[in-house]
Amino acid sequence: MATLTATLTLASTDATSEPLALSITDALTIEAPIVSMSRLTITTADNQEIVDDAVSGVFYFYAKNTDATNFVILQTTASVQYARLGPGEFCFFAVNDSVGVEARADTASCVLEYAYWKKA
Repeated sequence: MATLTATLTLASTDATSEPLALSITDALTIEAPIVSMSRLTITTADNQEIVDDAVSGVFYFYAKNTDATNFVILQTTASVQYARLGPGEFCFFAVNDSVGVEARADTASCVLEYAYWKKA
């Protein structure tokens, strides 16, 4: 087993009537299988599977849309959409057991940077 340290920081001086300053860190225990930082060209033609729904267990998933113009849709392998990554946007979340992750580019092909780690 290994440890993955995740940190989320949200900060703003003008988003709300009071300054926003939130930072949370968690040590996540992970095990194999692990998919290291990878890049995949996501097309508009078809949904592309990134995490297979046949793999059991919960996964921590990171993705970043590296495109400067177009967005990427993330969804379950049953085609239930749950995220839209605009140009340069990223996400990090837990993927439920037997749900999987697919991606699809909306307007033109995009390069998606991604990695995932199985929760121990």
